Amino acid sequence: MIQWIQYVIIIIAVGALAFAASVYRIRRNREKQKNLSLNSTLQVLINQDQYEYFLIDVRSEAEYKKGHIPTAINVPYGHLGSFLPTDNLFTNMVVYGRSPLQSSRAAAILSDSGYFNVTSFGPVFKWRGPVTRESKDNKPSTKEKKIL
Repeated sequence: MIQWIQYVIIIIAVGALAFAASVYRIRRNREKQKNLSLNSTLQVLINQDQYEYFLIDVRSEAEYKKGHIPTAINVPYGHLGSFLPTDNLFTNMVVYGRSPLQSSRAAAILSDSGYFNVTSFGPVFKWRGPVTRESKDNKPSTKEKKIL
């Protein structure tokens, strides 16, 4: 009888592990799809001239100069409350930073300031497109780089 109960417990444990693994895979795939969608949407915004938006890098100025997404403006996280990029509260804004937490907090600051269309892109390392770097003579150059 005890041996039979042990087999049942083992079967239930294996089933639970298999279920947990499949849920993890599904969530991971959804996150990848979300990242690809954000990357492709942002790439479309960057390539369009007629669409008004602000892409805001909230990392430090030194990190920004090392490499940033093209068309991004640098507003360090500590200055975000005092420097707002536009007076138009309906302008689309995409915010990214060093970490997911920094990006989401910056988006929350802009939303609390009255902006309606604020999106948190997340950390800069999610970006899969070209990166603009400022050289020593302060001329921006764009290079393909997948991870900063």
